[in-house]
Amino acid sequence: MADHDNPQPGAGLVYEDTGAAASLVYFDIVGAYGIMHGTVEIELATRILVPAPNGLTDVKFLSSGRLRCSPTAAANLRNALDAALKMLEAPQQPDPVAASKMN
Repeated sequence: MADHDNPQPGAGLVYEDTGAAASLVYFDIVGAYGIMHGTVEIELATRILVPAPNGLTDVKFLSSGRLRCSPTAAANLRNALDAALKMLEAPQQPDPVAASKMN
């Protein structure tokens, strides 16, 4: 598969923004991944802090999302993540609005 600096959806794809109807998933780690019957499966986890009885704090991870997709969709996700990470390597601009780029 060829690397793409800025993956673009196909010409026939229609994208509609659903606003607040789409879930926002924040995660700290990928807890597990695998495949089943040709479907890519990825478990996302979020780090939490839990007070312990001894006064210390325990660190635990909770499942925060599950991704299930086709191999093609997984490759598109990988390309989008690679492109977003490349944006972080670019010199930061002094204007905070300009520094947060959207595709």
